[in-house]
Amino acid sequence: MNEIINLSKIIQLMKREKWLLIGVIVVLVAGMFSYLQFVAVPVYQKSAQILISQNDNSKNANLEVQSVQADLQLVNTYSNIILSPRILSEVEEKLDGTYSSEALMEATTVTSKDNSQVIEINVQNKNAAKAAEIVNLTAQTFQKEIPKIMNVNNVTILSQADETSSDQPIKPNKALLLILTLLCGMVVDLLIMFMKLFFNRKFTDPEEIESLLGIHVLGVVSEFNDRAVKHSAERGRKRGQKYGDENTSHTD
Repeated sequence: MNEIINLSKIIQLMKREKWLLIGVIVVLVAGMFSYLQFVAVPVYQKSAQILISQNDNSKNANLEVQSVQADLQLVNTYSNIILSPRILSEVEEKLDGTYSSEALMEATTVTSKDNSQVIEINVQNKNAAKAAEIVNLTAQTFQKEIPKIMNVNNVTILSQADETSSDQPIKPNKALLLILTLLCGMVVDLLIMFMKLFFNRKFTDPEEIESLLGIHVLGVVSEFNDRAVKHSAERGRKRGQKYGDENTSHTD
């Protein structure tokens, strides 16, 4: 009867149920490993970089960039233009309609570092070569369309994705997921131990009886299994025969 659960009881129970605890962890980790190997679809990411530079020779003098704040505003504007239907619909046509503009927008992210005029375009896809093709087409289309949109030609492609390289997928993170599964298995094991102790309505030691019922324990009967009982009975029978034989010889 375990109203009080202490560390020693948990450790004792864990020793008794160690194979159950190990089995739970093995099953969970094996299940996650099988999912990652045979079910999960890897996702690859390819990137391209473009530079937004000030063009003093531009015919439109309204786009002069005089300060860092102005640079950042221009970069933010261009980042939104990259994800606009104007650019992505053009990319969709070049891909022969394989992906819709909405799908391209979901797969594409645009980032830029603070105080930097470099924009990075990232595309995620199940196929590494297709991800590289999409991100390169997006950068090229943006460079071609921006003079028509902003009346200024100040976009330079710094780097393009390599369509032939086979990078490691960014999703799923197998090592991280396996570690998390291992930790979850340990948590499940602890929950099992707590549940077993909490719902165990038996007294486990004399001190617990005295503490909960307020009575003194006069003695404890040890637990015997069937093998021990049979062995003890066999020893008693042999001992009885020995004494019987000795008494018979003395009588004679």
